[in-house]
Amino acid sequence: CWAGSFQAVGSCLPPPSPPMAARRSRALLRALGRGSGAVGGGYVLGSAALYAYDRDDFDACLRLQRMAWLASRMLASYSWHMHVAAHPTEVAREESLRLCHERHAPQVRDLCFRNGGVYIKLGQLLGLMDHVIPFEYIEALSGCFDSCPPSSTRDVDAVFAEEFGKSPLELFESFEDRPLASASLAQVHRATLPGGRQVAVKVQHRPLLKTVRSEIAGIELVLSLVRSLEPAFGFQWLVEEVKENLPKELDFRLEAQNCARCRTIMERAGLANAVVVPDTYSSFTTQRVLVMDFEEGQSLAATARDMCAEGVRPHAVVKRFSEAYAAMTFSEGFLHCDPHPGNVLWRRRKDAPGGFQLVLLDHGLYRELPRELRLSYCRLWRGIALADGEAVLQATRELGVRSEWLVQKLNEEGRDGLGRLASASAPAGSVGDPETNAGKMLAAMLVAKSFRAVADGDGGFLRFDKDFRGKNTADDRAEVARYISGYFRGILEVLDSLPRPMILVLKANDCLRATASRFDVPPSVPLVACFSPFLFVQHGRRRRRPP
Repeated sequence: CWAGSFQAVGSCLPPPSPPMAARRSRALLRALGRGSGAVGGGYVLGSAALYAYDRDDFDACLRLQRMAWLASRMLASYSWHMHVAAHPTEVAREESLRLCHERHAPQVRDLCFRNGGVYIKLGQLLGLMDHVIPFEYIEALSGCFDSCPPSSTRDVDAVFAEEFGKSPLELFESFEDRPLASASLAQVHRATLPGGRQVAVKVQHRPLLKTVRSEIAGIELVLSLVRSLEPAFGFQWLVEEVKENLPKELDFRLEAQNCARCRTIMERAGLANAVVVPDTYSSFTTQRVLVMDFEEGQSLAATARDMCAEGVRPHAVVKRFSEAYAAMTFSEGFLHCDPHPGNVLWRRRKDAPGGFQLVLLDHGLYRELPRELRLSYCRLWRGIALADGEAVLQATRELGVRSEWLVQKLNEEGRDGLGRLASASAPAGSVGDPETNAGKMLAAMLVAKSFRAVADGDGGFLRFDKDFRGKNTADDRAEVARYISGYFRGILEVLDSLPRPMILVLKANDCLRATASRFDVPPSVPLVACFSPFLFVQHGRRRRRPP
């Protein structure tokens, strides 16, 4: 009642005069200025205090700030593209999205390099998932596999002082200050043990162990905020994998144990003289320093011409790499989660099978694969190889993949008369269920083909190119790029629904396929190597190579 009376009285008063309105505006601006000045001053003082108290935490906050700023810009750009901008045709929409990718992919790469450490690791994980991540990002992030910024000599000495209470030259007869290579989490130096044995010394970048958990938490927070604002950008699977596995990679004592187990697996598979795993030295190994035998070799990033010049067939190299991976993954359920070319060396050895050896490096991250998961994954590959669509879909159901968004997308395409995906994956009048569509999407991701290339037109039965073409043509790549553009949200839903270990299996699968493609080796080579242990896993027998 009183409120109504005051409102009535107020409505009878004349509007404020222009001078009064101006005074109110100036007062509001002064208040805003004082408020922003207080916030800015508090930010500067807080930053200065953090810098003085702990430089490592200050640097971590700067890295998170850079990521949050880039994430906000990318969110605004892609949201405008998807929800605001008008696209007269589907081709125009895809071209606009491609331009978004071209604009932001170099920015993501630059962020990874500038922030280093955890961020380069994220870039490597995404950079291996070709035919899942848009090609522009794959191309930009390929630089994450090159040499990363090294730690200073002062930081290396500080790690040795914290781990051993000694300098490198007090432990080794010689120690090269300049690293042989620098990766996302550590760098490698050449040294000589007392007695003259040559070793490689892996030294962790100094601040990582201290800041890794807070950095992962910050990254998770930023990506969660992005996902709450735009559900299409769902990278929860990426955060979960990094959060669970990165702390393990930072304990080099676990890596020494993994080396020993991997060496045993190679011996059981009959690959002891074909695949070398460096010996480690426990008395010189701590959480942040790992000492192992120095092994010569060239990276698998070399060209096929280099191999042929040494008398080594690229086909044989890819086959052996795939056999080693299959022995670990399918026969033993011990998955090497970072098998990119920089972690595998090859070298000419006349006394080795085929006249060459492979050297497996970086054993920091392995994952135990449950037996049922291995069986389902083997059945999936078996169904793809034999063009048995029902078996493929049964295996993907066992893996639990599903996507509601794909069903909605297919319905929309059917109503619009486009049918790009529906015509290739479902019978007339049907778009399938969330499990079926997600299973077909996963199969397409595994073989790096579009839906149109792995599904027949009769509905539900997948087919695989039986002649196993040696490489994707430009048309194939362009079509796959269009599908990634059109169904990116569905791809993310498929990844989110997979068991967490499967993300790392897919990463390794992409690496094998990319290695075969680099040397123009037919994809049937890694496929057959991975498929052949199926019966041995199914019947509980371990595969043994003939003498």
